[in-house]
Amino acid sequence: MAGQGEDQPDRSEPETVQPETKQHRRGLRRLARAGGKLKKVAGKIGQLFSTSKTDKAKKVLDQPDTVANRFNAPTEGGVRTHGQSTGDTSQVQATAIVTQVDTAINAVTDVLGVVNDARALNAARKGRKGVGPESHKPRKDMRGKPLGLAQNVGMVGGDATGMANAAVRNAGQLGGVAALGEATGAFSMFYSTVIAARDSTVIWKTYNKNRALKGLAEGPSGETPVNEGRLQDVHDRLGEVQQQTARAASREQEGDGSDVVAAEVGTAATQLGAGVLELNQQLHAELAQIIQYARHKQHTKMGKRIASLGGNTVRTAGGGLAIAAAAGAIAGPAAPAVAGTAAALLVSGALYKGARAGSNRYVAARHPDRWARPTPAQAEAATDGPEAAASVSTPEPATRGDALKEFFKVTKSVQQGERHYMAQKLYALAAGPDVPASSNTPDDVRESARALLGVLKAGPTQHKQSPEEWAASLNDPAQQTAWEKEITNQLSSA
Repeated sequence: MAGQGEDQPDRSEPETVQPETKQHRRGLRRLARAGGKLKKVAGKIGQLFSTSKTDKAKKVLDQPDTVANRFNAPTEGGVRTHGQSTGDTSQVQATAIVTQVDTAINAVTDVLGVVNDARALNAARKGRKGVGPESHKPRKDMRGKPLGLAQNVGMVGGDATGMANAAVRNAGQLGGVAALGEATGAFSMFYSTVIAARDSTVIWKTYNKNRALKGLAEGPSGETPVNEGRLQDVHDRLGEVQQQTARAASREQEGDGSDVVAAEVGTAATQLGAGVLELNQQLHAELAQIIQYARHKQHTKMGKRIASLGGNTVRTAGGGLAIAAAAGAIAGPAAPAVAGTAAALLVSGALYKGARAGSNRYVAARHPDRWARPTPAQAEAATDGPEAAASVSTPEPATRGDALKEFFKVTKSVQQGERHYMAQKLYALAAGPDVPASSNTPDDVRESARALLGVLKAGPTQHKQSPEEWAASLNDPAQQTAWEKEITNQLSSA
């Protein structure tokens, strides 16, 4: 019995330790679950910053956002001012409801803008130290996206204060809160000033680029129209004629010296030389057409930016008037009138952008052959014969009704439009002889095309390369896709 009593504490030890062990294990399980949840949240955030879902969502919401900003807001301001001056409380109440709905739409759209700019800035941070055509856009975004992010943050702040003030009016205090009104005006002044400053910089750079393009412009000869077919066909014909010219020269050297053979060889050489000259002129005409297109894009860009600059300058003044009106320093229709003027200037750019994008989608569906690739793509360059012809074949034209449906698909981007077509032609004229699309390009045409790349800000300086490295990248067939994308970006009027 005594022995059993002495053994009892030993049997009870596991029972005293067990609750602590269980508690420790429960704590570890909680930490593991919390860690798993954090990993999921981090994964969701990473997915948000690495996909284009927010881009598509913003494109969809841009339509109602434009209506709310450019049409509803100025109208609502005028109606509210009229209601306050006449003592019509029902009118003021109605405008408060409309404002709360509109600012909610604005807030969601602007938050998506913040996410998109943050994602682009994060991608630019990772790729800014690279070299070559793919590295230019990240460095460009590192300069421009911080201001874009600040602009969108300011817009979100203005949406928040505007929505809060509308909620106060809906709650019965029809005059709103002066501090909220002043904050909304201050945010409006802030982001409008940022946009105007960015527009001023872009207008100056675009003006200088257009002047440089004008210096390169060489009008195509009236006797040599721009080639109606594919640029690759001109290159192929030029290569054949060059080979025939070389064979004729060789025959002349190996001839028997008779006058008949010499005359025949001389006639053939003359005809082939004329053929080379004609094809050379066609390539120069192609280059002149690209320069003309690039200048047109610069004119469009300046027009859009000037309209935006005017609208945001007026909107900055409107923000100041909104602050004064909220503080009770002014009354009457001055602030709504200025807001309406700013909206009218800004809506023109939005309407043009939407109509142009829709038109591009319509043409791509209805007339897919209009801007079909002029040369084989990188993956098709090694394919010869019928396989190559099949690989560059264009899809069947859509019916008018289906093409109209494409017009309204605001989230869809055109994969092969006029800008892509021009970029592909310019690359084929500027690339090196090792690139199949450019193997037969004469040296003088190639040098002129490369000079155009420099004016378009796609030169060695922008790619952080020496002239030799830059030329080598143009002569690398594996970089064809990257180069075509870079040139497409530089021809943009955005």
